[in-house]
Amino acid sequence: MSAAKDTKESFYVLGETLAPMLTNEMGSSVEIFNTKGPTGGGPPTHRHAWEEIYVVTKGVLDVTVNGETTRLRPGGFAHVPANMPHSYHTVEDAEFLTIVTKGNASKFFRQVSSEVSMNPPDIPGIVRVGGIYGIEFLPPGA
Repeated sequence: MSAAKDTKESFYVLGETLAPMLTNEMGSSVEIFNTKGPTGGGPPTHRHAWEEIYVVTKGVLDVTVNGETTRLRPGGFAHVPANMPHSYHTVEDAEFLTIVTKGNASKFFRQVSSEVSMNPPDIPGIVRVGGIYGIEFLPPGA
C-alpha cells in the first residue's frame, strides 16, 4: 500500500478548484481530485473516454448522466460510464471527490487552468484544450 503524495497543486477550472490527490503520473490507474465548487457552478455537458465518479462530502450537486438528473447530498455518489454525455450543477456550495479511470483528466485540468482565462471563461479556449485530450463539449440538451 502506498499513500498519495500531498502535491499542494490545484487547478482552477470554470470556477472550481480541483486538488489532485492521486494521478496517473504518480503511477496509479485511477485519479482522484478533491473538488470544491460554488453554488451555480459546474461544467457544461461533455463526454470523454474515461469513467468518472463523483462522491459528495459537503453541499448539494445535481449530476446529469445521459439526460437523467440525480441530486447528490453528502455520502451520495454518481457513476458516469466512459463516453456518456454528462454534466453537473452545484446547487449548494459543494466539496466532492472526482474519481476518474486512466485517461487525460489531470493533463486537461493542468493545461486548461494554466493556459485559458477562467474569469470570464474563454469557452473556445476550453473547447480547444478539451479537444487535445479527447473531451467533446456538447450543445445544451444533448
